[in-house]
Amino acid sequence: MNHNEDKRTKQIRFEFKWITIPYLIFAIIILLLNIFFTNIKITMALFGLFFGYNLGILFIAFINKYKRTLILTLILTILSAATFFSLLYYTFLDLIEKYLVNKSISHSF
Repeated sequence: MNHNEDKRTKQIRFEFKWITIPYLIFAIIILLLNIFFTNIKITMALFGLFFGYNLGILFIAFINKYKRTLILTLILTILSAATFFSLLYYTFLDLIEKYLVNKSISHSF
């Protein structure tokens, strides 16, 4: 029993130190940046960094064999990847639309 309790304590400490606190800090940073700077490229870059962070935490949870944490980080990694890639998609759509509009304006003269 002592080994299981020790492993559970380490897992809870790991979750608090590497998941709960960074997610809270990230949420506050995103909130403040969306209030003061509405540039989607900044948000996209931060979600890209956060996606990489989630991949690292997923790997560490896999190495340490924290099953509950592994499932949690897998879900969070999928969600952050979906957010990052959707932001990336809409940013490129916006760039392509601006390019096509500029091209059609320049050809109309």
